[in-house]
Amino acid sequence: MHPRGGATALIVFLVLAAAGCGGADKRTGGTPNSTDTSGKRGGDLTVLSISDVTSLDPGYWYYAYDYQALAQPTQRALYGWKPADTAPSPDLATGMPKTSGDGRTVTIKIRPDIRYSPPLRDRTVTSGDVKYAIERTFLPSVRNLYAKTYFGAITGSDAFRAGQAAEISGIQTPDDTTLILRLKRPAGVISNGQALSLPGTVPVPEDVAAPHDARSPSTYGAHQVFTGPYMIEADAKGAITGYEAGRSLKLVRNPSWDAKTDHRPAYLDTMTFNAGNTIDGASRRILSDESLASGDFASPPVNVLRSALDTRSSQLAIVPSQTVRYVALNTQVKPFNRPDVRRAAAAAIDRNALRATRGGPPLGAIATHFLAPGLPGFQEAGAAKGTFEFMQKAGGDLDLARMLMRRAGFPSGRYSGPPLLMVGESRPPGSDTAKAVQRQLERLGFRFELRQATRTGSFNELCGVAAARVAVCANGEWAKDFFDAESVLDPVFNGERIVPAGSLNWSQVDDPELDAALEIAASEIDPQTRAKAYAEIDRTVTGRAYVVPWLWDNQINSVSANVKGVVNRFNASWDMAYLSLR
Repeated sequence: MHPRGGATALIVFLVLAAAGCGGADKRTGGTPNSTDTSGKRGGDLTVLSISDVTSLDPGYWYYAYDYQALAQPTQRALYGWKPADTAPSPDLATGMPKTSGDGRTVTIKIRPDIRYSPPLRDRTVTSGDVKYAIERTFLPSVRNLYAKTYFGAITGSDAFRAGQAAEISGIQTPDDTTLILRLKRPAGVISNGQALSLPGTVPVPEDVAAPHDARSPSTYGAHQVFTGPYMIEADAKGAITGYEAGRSLKLVRNPSWDAKTDHRPAYLDTMTFNAGNTIDGASRRILSDESLASGDFASPPVNVLRSALDTRSSQLAIVPSQTVRYVALNTQVKPFNRPDVRRAAAAAIDRNALRATRGGPPLGAIATHFLAPGLPGFQEAGAAKGTFEFMQKAGGDLDLARMLMRRAGFPSGRYSGPPLLMVGESRPPGSDTAKAVQRQLERLGFRFELRQATRTGSFNELCGVAAARVAVCANGEWAKDFFDAESVLDPVFNGERIVPAGSLNWSQVDDPELDAALEIAASEIDPQTRAKAYAEIDRTVTGRAYVVPWLWDNQINSVSANVKGVVNRFNASWDMAYLSLR
């Protein structure tokens, strides 16, 4: 969930899984509560956010805020996430996928009783609607970011994506409640249901969407029909009226939704998501006013957080997000084409200092490798301690860094070449982190032109563009797409993910041997074998120092005192279908 972002009953908690210790104090919270999802029906809630959702189209949704504001409350995918779970549960599906012995045929039965919102209120979801939903994720007009990665194993998907076929031959619908996926190779994240929980499996009626999908970009999002407990406010003909781009999104109850078919309680009557706030202002309002919750920002500012931990800890939930923050080193820009230079950079960086720019220990555990606690393969990859000497000292090891620089061909232990381009965010805390990275690497003789950009600008227009020749991207961040190591390692390090613009592989890692290992791991269905395979890949990318992981992130969510909050562990954000007013 590309940068994106447990159930709690208004208690702040910090799971110190990485450190292997329990307990908590006043500044890091109390006891985890993952079971109390009771609440009172009724009421209106406002969610304060910095930015807007990225799209109204379920075929595009990929970012944490899209899940929080739209995917979880308004739609039903084949599989969904109960707040406390780390494995998906059947949602549209009646049970978990059934996989053939050779791993190449996956069968899913879907419910016959799920109805669409008006104006299709009398129409039930069919397997054909899910087939079209998956197919449209490959359409250029939908601009989906994960289809090739997670659905690319489906037979016929390449031909369809290339415009050489009218449908994906490997998606078959023998009847209205049966979906069969025939695969080119076994695919663990399809067999275990993880990838089938993505919004790309939200049903889409072809006759409604196809005319909109013929436009570029598709306009289906503004005309979609809903299957979840809520829908974007619309008029009698189904035309959306509750969305003003860049400003507000209003959700109301979906009259077609049947509570007996769903695990979500849907306590609130309405939810309004307001964009355009500042983190500081929004955080203060949420903590002091009523009926407010945090949206797209991962934590309050440092000064607000410190005060809230002391005086309003019952209004916070601090949860491990399985997000890793990292510094990306471009392997195609000298001298970072040399592994020992990259290792030297990793050794020199004081990860404690970087964490301090975001608020200190409550923000998470110091990372020693890429896979975060709670993900399969974390233990096998070295657990909290990690494996490599240059990642052992959280405060940095300048002597080791200079030795590695000498080994890389710099006799003085310092870089002596021309200035390099570093990109960082323009607003705190990201801008503070970027400046800290710059200061620490300058101790090795590096000189940088620090170019600051908005968060989306630094991600999409600079770090994700190969031609920009960005040597160091200081504000790397990657959140899991689901609880599987493939969703963390493949998007960031697979050479096939390198594209001219919008690349997720900021380090420009293009290693055929690594790509082959990623493909083998993706084909593994057995959970233990799969975890070991991804642990080995994690050791490879950490040992070669393609990036410098420095924090296994916690998400810090806040609500007003009269709101009972429940966090979904899947995206570490408030689950809007479970929140209620006290």
